[in-house]
Amino acid sequence: MESGEPLPRRDGRRGGWRAALFIVAVGFLERIGFTGVGGNLITYLTGPLGMSTAAAAAGVNAWSGTVLVLPLVGALAADSRLGRYRAVLIAGVLYLLVSASTNFAPSPVPSIFRASSMPRLDSLAIIAR
Repeated sequence: MESGEPLPRRDGRRGGWRAALFIVAVGFLERIGFTGVGGNLITYLTGPLGMSTAAAAAGVNAWSGTVLVLPLVGALAADSRLGRYRAVLIAGVLYLLVSASTNFAPSPVPSIFRASSMPRLDSLAIIAR
């Protein structure tokens, strides 16, 4: 701005420290959630679901990979097609529906008299988005 024009005033209602702290807090809480689920998932898969350790480790690796890749897919969809607000709305509704569906899924303890426990695993995969 060598022409001597004054810099335009920033609108004080957007951005700033509050937005930055919100982003840091959301990232921190997301990491806590990822670590908490990842740490307990192997125990859940080998315990109540009765998977072998190798199968449970493969499941945890698949879950971790899905969790780490899907934000890129969501960002691509939001930037190219949906727009950020519509993408956040769709993701929030999807998260709410999947969280509610886990209440109606069969028990996590498989039995010959009960249906498969796959809906709970599917819900976990969808929540990972």
